[in-house]
Amino acid sequence: MEDLKLNNEVKNITYPFYLKGNNFKELSLKALKIKKWIDENGQELAEFIYRQQAWLINGEYKSQSLKDLKLVVSKIDYIFREPLEIIKSFKDELNFIRKDILNLENNIKNNHDSLKNSVINIQFQKQNKIIETHKKEQFLEIKSIAKQEQELKIITSNFRKEKLLIKDIEVIGINDDFLQNADKLELINLIKNYLTVDEQIVKNEIKDQWDSNKDINLIGVKGINFKINKGEK
Repeated sequence: MEDLKLNNEVKNITYPFYLKGNNFKELSLKALKIKKWIDENGQELAEFIYRQQAWLINGEYKSQSLKDLKLVVSKIDYIFREPLEIIKSFKDELNFIRKDILNLENNIKNNHDSLKNSVINIQFQKQNKIIETHKKEQFLEIKSIAKQEQELKIITSNFRKEKLLIKDIEVIGINDDFLQNADKLELINLIKNYLTVDEQIVKNEIKDQWDSNKDINLIGVKGINFKINKGEK
C-alpha cells in the first residue's frame, strides 16, 4: 500500500476517536456510584413505590386535601431526584463515549464500503469485459452456423423445387390418438374445415404447404393421416 510506510506512519487518514483511558475510568466510577446507591437505598425506594401504588389503588389520595396532595408531589420529587441525577451523570458520560465510538464506527465502515465497492466495480468491469468478449465470440460462432444453415436451406430448397402433384397424396383417415386427446375447439375445426368438405380440400392444403417449403414435420392437416407416394415427406 502506497499510503502506508514501514514506520507505521499513515498519510491522509485520520480516525475521529478522542477517548482516553480516563473516560472509561470516570464512566466506571459513575456506574459504581449507581450500584452503591441501589445497594444502600434501593429497598427503601421500592417500599415507597409500593406504598404509593397501594394508596392510589385504594383511592386514599382522593380524600386528601389540596395542601396535602401538594406535599405528596414534592415528596415524590425529592425521593426520586437523587437516583435520577446520578443516572443522568452516568448517561451523559456514556452518551459522550457512545457518540465518539459511533463516529469511529461510521468512519471505518465508510472506508470499508468505499474500498470494497471500488474493488467490486473493477470486478464487474472485468466480468463485463469477459462477457462482452464471450458474446462477440458467440455471435461470430452463431453467425457462422447461421451461414451454414442458410447454405443448407438453399440446397434443400433447390431439392424441393419440384412441385407435389395431387395424385401423389393419399388421405388415409382420421388419427385415432388425435380424436382421443383433442380439445373441443380442435374437433370443431376438424369437422368444420375438413370432414364436411371434399377430400380435395385436404389434398390442396397439404400440397400448398409442401410447395411453400415449410418444415417437413409440419406438413399436413392436424388430425388427418396421409401418405405421399412420391419420395419422402
